[in-house]
Amino acid sequence: MVELVRRRPPDQTLAWVARSVGPKAQVRSWRRLTGGITSSVHLVSVNTPNEPRRLILKRWVEGDLEQSRGWVEHEAEVLRTLERTGLASPRLVACSLGAETDGAPALLMTRLPGRVWLAPSDPRDWVKQMATALATIHNLQLPVEIPVTPHPEREFRLPRDACSPQLWQAAKDLLSGPIPVEDTFIHGDYQHFNLLWTRRRLSGIIDWTWAGRGHPDRDVGHCRLNLAVLFSANWAQEFSAAYQAEAGRTIDAWWDVFEICLYSDAWTGFIPVQVGGRVDVDTVGMTDRVEALLAAALG
Repeated sequence: MVELVRRRPPDQTLAWVARSVGPKAQVRSWRRLTGGITSSVHLVSVNTPNEPRRLILKRWVEGDLEQSRGWVEHEAEVLRTLERTGLASPRLVACSLGAETDGAPALLMTRLPGRVWLAPSDPRDWVKQMATALATIHNLQLPVEIPVTPHPEREFRLPRDACSPQLWQAAKDLLSGPIPVEDTFIHGDYQHFNLLWTRRRLSGIIDWTWAGRGHPDRDVGHCRLNLAVLFSANWAQEFSAAYQAEAGRTIDAWWDVFEICLYSDAWTGFIPVQVGGRVDVDTVGMTDRVEALLAAALG
């Protein structure tokens, strides 16, 4: 998968990019962006008669083709809807189900200002801004046409290096109960790899593939897990406290625990790919940090 992501976008795809931008547009250069694990993402520079443009090209280069087409159509619709909200999200330029490109479904989007920032000097302010932005997303009154985000499989995985099997059993017992339901617009993959920062301020939210309607605490729990995996359970606790204060509600333990239990041995492999050398990754202590968070979530 990593080798596919490194490849130059095919000429047919770059020609589609130019046509999508407008008459006489020409692709000047492209650069692979760091971190993608489910799609190939490039920054593409395009010359036009009026001014140069820098756009994001996102392509699904492997996996089930029909499923990938569904993801492209869904994210395109989400981006069109978000454009009416004023949220700092990409604007859709064009989408292709593969016929106009090289067969790979693709999205062409505007480039938001900022960069992924994984080494904040003030982690408390960093997670507070993340929490505030998530509460804003959950407060959006978006049309019901946005599809319901499907519930993931309720599969339970005990990590090989788990030190507290009793914690995971307690989590399994909790998750055997009914699933709490709430109809809220959610991002679906809210975490630090999908946030952009400019001069220490959160300036953009990207990757809306999994957005839809669902329980807001799926986003909260998913972000908490990612914070614990890369940083610490304390950062994850700071995030949930800030989110609850901003949203004026208490997060649901079921969804929090559910998202934490999506952790598996595979995370030690793909998290370093997402980080892309921007910070050090302690893979040895990863499960310990997740277990610390799980203990806090279970109370």
